[in-house]
Amino acid sequence: MSKTLSDKKVVATSLGVSTSDVTLNFIVGLITGSQTMIAQALQGLSDLVTASVLFIGVNRADKKPDAKHPLGYGREVFFWVLIAGMFMFMGTGFISFYLGYQQIVDPQAIDTVGLAFAMLTFGLLTNIYAFSRSVKRLQQVGKGKAAWKHQLLGSSLVETKATFTLDFLGSVSAFFGLVALGMFVITDDARFDGVGGILVGVSMMAAAVALIADVRGLIVGRTAPPATQKKIEQIVEKHKHVRDVLDLRTIFMGSSKMLILIEVHLDDGLDTDKIEKILDEIKADVSSQIPGAYHIQVEVETPDEELRA
Repeated sequence: MSKTLSDKKVVATSLGVSTSDVTLNFIVGLITGSQTMIAQALQGLSDLVTASVLFIGVNRADKKPDAKHPLGYGREVFFWVLIAGMFMFMGTGFISFYLGYQQIVDPQAIDTVGLAFAMLTFGLLTNIYAFSRSVKRLQQVGKGKAAWKHQLLGSSLVETKATFTLDFLGSVSAFFGLVALGMFVITDDARFDGVGGILVGVSMMAAAVALIADVRGLIVGRTAPPATQKKIEQIVEKHKHVRDVLDLRTIFMGSSKMLILIEVHLDDGLDTDKIEKILDEIKADVSSQIPGAYHIQVEVETPDEELRA
């Protein structure tokens, strides 16, 4: 059985790869004069800052509930992901685009291309490894290889989504760099190097916009996907004395942390002890079958039509 990956392990892997990328790419970029390599270094810097911010976020989100925050600090990770997305867009995406544009307008000589190729290949391999860790965590939380796409689109695993995005971009950027420098070697036209920088910048800005849009919904208070809510209703309705689910509300309280509020209509004639046992059983079943069920509250209510009767 494979070992479960935590959010901290995934972020730490991305942090390590990013540190390597930014250091080596800046050195190679200065040696070769390649704007593609500088763009790679900036992309690595974006990864480094973003992974650092995410590491702060996942650690702060794990703080235990207190009097001021009775449901914990899980939602704080959304704030840190928002900061990371903004830095990704302006701090590195735009700068990479600008440097690539400058190389097209005023091409500069590129030296020691072999060193750049070696660094890009190394970066491609390390980013693919880090990317695979993010996919693995999405698979584990989704409980199945086919479910990682669902987790990517509809879950609250924002820190894993962010590392998924960053490491995917790192892999794509390294590939773009290899192609751009390959075209330079074939044509001896340094403008292809600028094209590589522009592609890196545009891809980073597009990913940043997608990440910010996703986390915005979570900050505002996004509910669980319809399929998850339907499954919760089915779990509750299977209980012998439950007549109906009158209301169901869900909201993400952090990375893979969901607040679930359920109102149920029970059979008549049940005593207090029986009702308490039923509610406890509902909580236990929902908690065991719904990934990320963090806090579950079940209340007994009477339908409006019965109250008016």
